[in-house]
Parts: sequence; C-alpha cells; structure tokens
Amino acid sequence: MPKKSTKQPKSSFAKQFEELEHIVASFDDDDLDLDVSLKQFEKGLQLAEELKKTLSGVENKIETLKQKYDVDPS
Repeated sequence: MPKKSTKQPKSSFAKQFEELEHIVASFDDDDLDLDVSLKQFEKGLQLAEELKKTLSGVENKIETLKQKYDVDPS
C-alpha cells in the first residue's frame, strides 16, 4: 500500500511565484535566445500582475476581517 504524502499541494499562488522565480533566474543564463527572452519577459510580467492582484485581494480580505472583528491595527 502506497504511503500517503504528508506534503500539502502547492497553492496556485506558490506555483505562480515559483514559476516567476524560475523565469527571473533564466535571465542569468547568457545563452538565452532573444525571442525566448522576450516571451519569458512577457510571461513574467503576466505572472507578476496576477500575483499582485492576488496579494491585493488578500490584503482587502484582511482589512474586512479586521473591521468585522474590530481588531486594533496597532
């Protein structure tokens, strides 16, 4: 019987962040083709925008919860 994994699957945010990190690291490679670099750059910008939206949504949710439960911001 296979052993159950105790690791939780990565969230979409974590996967996207990992992909962005990989793209950024790929720019350290001097052998990267110009066309490939441009596509990677565009994909990186798209990922960064998606991650930014996700973080903004989380920040809004936290503020809503703090107000709902009257949490002191200090």
